[in-house]
Amino acid sequence: MKTNTEINTIFLLDDTSNFEISGTPQMPAFSRWQYPQHCNDKRYSLIMVSSEQLKTTDTIHLSQDTNLFIRYTALSPKLSTEDLSFELQFLSDQQLKPITIAKLTMTEKQPYENWNAANFDLTWLSGHKGQLVINRPSNSSSTTNDLIAIAELCIARVDQLALIKSKSFNALRTKNEIAHFSNAYKHEMYTTIQDKQAKVAAGKTRPIRKLIAETDTNTSQDTSDKIENIMPNAEESSHGYASRLLSLKLNQTPPNFIDRLNKLARQKDKIKVLSLCSGAARIEAGFSAASPDNIEWSLLDINTDLLNTAASQFPESTKLDLIEADANNLVYSGEKWDVILCVSALHHLIELEKVIKFISKSLNDDGEFWSIGEYVGRNGNRLWPDARYAADTFFAELPKKYRLNAHSGKIDQSIPDNDYSVGCFEGIRSEDIEPLLDRWLQPEDVYRRNCFLWRLINLAYSDNYDLNCSADLDWIRKMVDIEFNHFKTEGRGTELFGVYKARKF
Repeated sequence: MKTNTEINTIFLLDDTSNFEISGTPQMPAFSRWQYPQHCNDKRYSLIMVSSEQLKTTDTIHLSQDTNLFIRYTALSPKLSTEDLSFELQFLSDQQLKPITIAKLTMTEKQPYENWNAANFDLTWLSGHKGQLVINRPSNSSSTTNDLIAIAELCIARVDQLALIKSKSFNALRTKNEIAHFSNAYKHEMYTTIQDKQAKVAAGKTRPIRKLIAETDTNTSQDTSDKIENIMPNAEESSHGYASRLLSLKLNQTPPNFIDRLNKLARQKDKIKVLSLCSGAARIEAGFSAASPDNIEWSLLDINTDLLNTAASQFPESTKLDLIEADANNLVYSGEKWDVILCVSALHHLIELEKVIKFISKSLNDDGEFWSIGEYVGRNGNRLWPDARYAADTFFAELPKKYRLNAHSGKIDQSIPDNDYSVGCFEGIRSEDIEPLLDRWLQPEDVYRRNCFLWRLINLAYSDNYDLNCSADLDWIRKMVDIEFNHFKTEGRGTELFGVYKARKF
């Protein structure tokens, strides 16, 4: 196998991988790559015998959220020993002895029609660089019945794992794919129509060409000049300033909820609006102040103290309906609203199915649901692995004064990646929000942004920036550029602004 010293963050086992096998005992010749015939799925597999050791020749760099996936079985359904085992190890540059990741064992009582599969989170080895090792213990009765077959073995970030696995045996899969469809389309199911159409068209074979990729010279264009002269507004926070800069850089325009509300109010004599999990209703009060007085507001929250705070922000002339309820237990009551909105609160709820079904049934026929600044990122308010890597790369560049964590009082070396749903409901099911919205509601105008900017300048770090200091403004503009470039190339926005209508079933 080809050997190199390149540092990779992934490893994929197939017939083109860089690895070496040592310790092979004297035994009858066998094919290194085979299809185990006793399994329902005939997977092309690497075969290893007792006493062998496989070691990757490329250096693998393990980071947070790195997973190892393996699919394996015994080559023969009949073992000559009571069990068959092998170890997954990592030979780190930080330790002399290999670190054992797992020991995998197959017994003679085990049915082998189906493959064994295992997934291991390697976050505990984050920061280690080295080689993956597969170690087969020595067995005195080494025979062809003691061979193991490894069909899949992949190391990658959890968000890349499915993609990397699908790239295995590319040449073999391509060959099989071409052969399959070349043969399938010769079946009379297809040829009857194909032959008829060919006879009518009297078509002939023609030259076949290939596409030549064009080099894109604009992908790395610097767009920082678009925001370098934008200054903070009076009383604007550093977080608000960064968010406004990001909005200016994006080509998309989020829904204008105030304009939308005003348009609805002009179309009807009375508009009813329900805010779910309204809290202190700061946003809703702002909407009300900028809208006609024929709008009736219903504010729903479990916290009566916050409902009273909310009421104080609406003038007495505004018709206001305060509802004490746990949004997790909402049941359709027969009451309808023209607009139901939720300002960044769905990610605190458990019973999302109940809530979104309630929204769907509680809208008037032409009613709308508005999602305003909803967090739809990774559960627990964690960053997606690709976003965290980009954010930490920039974070490492920041001078210490900007990395002072207001909560801990310490200088952070990287952005904390805690699961905030452990002790409360922060992001408890945030990954399920969009799929459930799409199940029950029809999107009309959806806008997403903000892959990681919110973590660089949240409450932990926002006070480190003085908007009267030009150097601080430069760092904010730079982080906005980094966020923007990540978003336009591969990033997933975690902040959702959307207008939805109820689906008609």
